[in-house]
Amino acid sequence: MKDINYILDVMPHRYPFLMVDRIIENEKKESITTLKNVSINEPYFQGHFPTKPIMPGVLILESIAQSACLIMVDFMEDPSKKLVFMSKVLNYKIYNNVIPGDQLCIEAKLLQHKLGSFKFVATCFVKEKKVASAEFFATIVDKK
Repeated sequence: MKDINYILDVMPHRYPFLMVDRIIENEKKESITTLKNVSINEPYFQGHFPTKPIMPGVLILESIAQSACLIMVDFMEDPSKKLVFMSKVLNYKIYNNVIPGDQLCIEAKLLQHKLGSFKFVATCFVKEKKVASAEFFATIVDKK
């Protein structure tokens, strides 16, 4: 298990856009399980929606992308010199809402990689209930 300090060391994201709080499991260069603690203090809940706060689906997808990025750092000599971009989403589905107080569990698996392009599949859960899934590509580029 790796905590937020490791994540901050290898990821360029910072508050309010860091969407991963902890790594629960990590099979290097293969798969990862991460957690995002969803708090009412998240700034997006002020407008999405004030009387019925729901985590925006695009931010669930961002949590998935950041989890995949944590797999990709194992392929980098120096993560501080690289950036990761989600390059294509093939399939993204939301099954249930994520609300304040939930702990979003993201399970991402690397399916293939070639020449800096990586294909992933991921599923998100709250407790044991599936809330979202995605199949997507991400790419490593030089930070300039």
